[in-house]
Amino acid sequence: MKKKSLLAGILSACILSSAAVAVTSAAGAPNDIVYGDANCNGTLELSDAILIMQSLANPSRYGLASTEEGHLTQEGKLNGDVYERGGGITANDALSIQRRLLNLIPSLPESYDPGYSGEITTTAPIVTTTPVTTTEPIVTVPKEDVETKIHLNGSSATVEGKYATANDSNVAISHSGSYYIDGTLNNGQIYVEVPDDQADPDTVKLIFNGVNITGNSAPAILIKNADKTSITVSDGTENTVSDGTSAYTGDNEGCAVIEAKDDLTIKGGDAGTGTLNINANVQPGVVCNNDLKITGGNININTLNETEGQDAIKGKTSVTVKGGTVIIDSKGDGIKSSKGNVDIEAGTVSIKSSKDAIQAETDLNISGGNIGAFGDRGLTSVGTINVTGGSLLATATDNQYEGTLTAQQSVLAFDFVKEWSKNNPIALTDPSKKIFFEENTLKKYRYAVVSSPDLSTSGDYKLFAGGIKMKHSTGNTFKGGTPASYTEVNNDMDDQDQLYGSLFNQKLVHKIEVKMSDNDWNNFTKVAQNEEWAPCDVVIDGEEFKNVGIRTKGNSSRMMVNNGKYSFRFKMDKYDKYTNYHGLTEFCLNNFYSDASCMRDTICYDAMYALDGVAPKTSYSDMYLNGKLYSFYLACEQPGTTLAERYAIDDDSNLYKATERSNQGGGMFMMGGDSYSTFTQNMPVSNLDLKFGNDEQLTHLEELKTEINKLTSSNYKFIENIMDVPSFLKGFAVNSVMCNYDSYNGSLAHNYYLIYTGGKHYFVGWDYNLSLGAFQGGTDAVNSDVKTSLYQAELKDRPFAKLLQVPEYYDMYVGYVREILDTFSNPEQYAANYVSLIRPHVQADPPVLLYSRSVRQHNKEDSSGSPGKRQHSDKSLGSAGSRSAAEPLGSAGLGLELAVR
Repeated sequence: MKKKSLLAGILSACILSSAAVAVTSAAGAPNDIVYGDANCNGTLELSDAILIMQSLANPSRYGLASTEEGHLTQEGKLNGDVYERGGGITANDALSIQRRLLNLIPSLPESYDPGYSGEITTTAPIVTTTPVTTTEPIVTVPKEDVETKIHLNGSSATVEGKYATANDSNVAISHSGSYYIDGTLNNGQIYVEVPDDQADPDTVKLIFNGVNITGNSAPAILIKNADKTSITVSDGTENTVSDGTSAYTGDNEGCAVIEAKDDLTIKGGDAGTGTLNINANVQPGVVCNNDLKITGGNININTLNETEGQDAIKGKTSVTVKGGTVIIDSKGDGIKSSKGNVDIEAGTVSIKSSKDAIQAETDLNISGGNIGAFGDRGLTSVGTINVTGGSLLATATDNQYEGTLTAQQSVLAFDFVKEWSKNNPIALTDPSKKIFFEENTLKKYRYAVVSSPDLSTSGDYKLFAGGIKMKHSTGNTFKGGTPASYTEVNNDMDDQDQLYGSLFNQKLVHKIEVKMSDNDWNNFTKVAQNEEWAPCDVVIDGEEFKNVGIRTKGNSSRMMVNNGKYSFRFKMDKYDKYTNYHGLTEFCLNNFYSDASCMRDTICYDAMYALDGVAPKTSYSDMYLNGKLYSFYLACEQPGTTLAERYAIDDDSNLYKATERSNQGGGMFMMGGDSYSTFTQNMPVSNLDLKFGNDEQLTHLEELKTEINKLTSSNYKFIENIMDVPSFLKGFAVNSVMCNYDSYNGSLAHNYYLIYTGGKHYFVGWDYNLSLGAFQGGTDAVNSDVKTSLYQAELKDRPFAKLLQVPEYYDMYVGYVREILDTFSNPEQYAANYVSLIRPHVQADPPVLLYSRSVRQHNKEDSSGSPGKRQHSDKSLGSAGSRSAAEPLGSAGLGLELAVR
């Protein structure tokens, strides 16, 4: 190959070295032919190939009819017909002569035309003599309309047409033209080498019509020499090129799966529906030594070598994207120009990179298209990053961008306080929450750059990360610039206006539809007790999401279910890790277990909101299954994901779920005492589950347990260093006033969360369905002592409750209790507002979906009306009695009068 490349260079410069060939034919044997001797001087030399090329390019001067000295004669024509002998003189004859001179073939003729019947004579061996240098005019190969078909057949290939030859699983192409390729090569190569790209400067067009080529030991596509080469991805076809599992060696070491030594263009068909997958397990994806362009098609490139960090696309002189869709997942750089510019003018580009998403050695120019660049470094340029158009989101973990950034449209750069995980989209809205920009993120990030022609340089915007409203070092609104840079960007804890908040609008009943085949649904419900995930499609208030995870959830609310009304948990990114609802990745639908009023959770969460306590967002929703009403639910933000992100303000943020562990003793499983999340000195901190964060050793919980057990009524200030005391007092006030004792303050210390962020622990309220008299002991809970916040539990077993033994904290706690009473000062009206909202939806519940044994009995005794409607009397849904003004605080304030049952 090196010799051929050298020869092509010599031809291009018109400095021709002739190698004389002696003919060992018998004296006096005039019929002996010196094959290839086109100039009839008795020797085989490079000038013979040149004469053939000249005769084709300029027949009036060098052809058979010419009268000028040195033209091709009839004898020379006969001698020179050495490629498919009998088919006449073509450019391939000149190529065969060159191949013989370089000893790449043993003899001439190289091949015979299928109809040839003449005598076969062997060409004399080559003998090297003193080179003779001469100068000839540049020879141009006559342009031909070449349309050749190449069929790949596993370990072999067949060719229909010119200028392509197949040797087992290797196909060589030697001329410009169109080459239609289909089929599979298990271990082979498409090899392009035009002998003289000045003489033949037209494009070699490789047209993929459904190919699957694996190059185990060499590039699947190798363009050795051609002035221009293009790869066209035919409409409606799926095409894949890949390497093997071992690195290339020898001359192919470091080569890419698609390796081009000259200009390369990758394009799509007219409709742009074809797909090209480039899977590089070990090697780089696409490398071009000159200019690399992508103008169409759907191009997916995966470079998977984590050790070497191979690049996906690299063009030495330049890389230009003018159209199509380019999706890159690279362990190295995404798009890179090692000596020149990177220009993105149009199309869709999405890059997930373990190094630089986009890197330019000179300038990086973005003038159009939709670009997502996600890497350890997003945008890198030795020169200038110029943004003049297009929609751009670039994120990074190392820096905002590297280079000088200039812009002719609005650009905003953000420096976040904490690191965000993938699938936390970045969005910008105006004050009315009209979305001007919203794009998802494919990697974790700490820095981001946003630009869009829809953003002005004068308007004020709200910024959301993962659907959560942000603030910065000097405020909570963001203005565009060229660029505008913002530091200390973090969660805006003073503003609960989240981008996904529309789902938790409590003023309306939402609609969530699940789409799953009847057979899949039946199989799903058969194993409901196992809490197994299954895929489904979900429509949230009219917005559809594909391939979402669904499973049953809960403890009693799952085990006590009959006839299908389970609680459900939805994980948007269970199967597609980049699916979310405006940042929300998980939510659940709770089935109102043991709550015929459908209001206990809502009332308690409202109390937490009134105190600005830490709690998930909730709302009411109907659930539909394949277009048919399934049942009525409480929609709830899942604590372990979005709630944790919403309250986490630094990288060392962790969310723990308080649960219980079974202690086996005396042959029995014992539940109670330190098997719950009590935080007594003997409690294993492993009783709590880590749901968010990196505190795998639960070191923060150990510290909290140690410190809370040191607290006394006179020695307590130290606890504020690791505990947000108000959040615990707020949670206990709600539990006490609302008689929620299936929590820390009751006999079973579970059903709550702790979040550690900013160096402190916060109490997170959760699961209030057994409040207001529905827990064990029933209405007796109304007589619990609000001064201790405990019911059926002792202070020695609830160390957190010792906070109320501190006068300073007790006064704060009483303030929160009174604030709750003020919020619910008119409980009848408060309940009536919800009753009017939800009554039609409760009544519309299908009769086969029943809640629990007690509720089923109640419905059986009190229901009436037409089939298909479950009727509720005013007594069963919302007519709460009046609370006596003289009722003591120790009776739990509102008590059971807020229970609508």
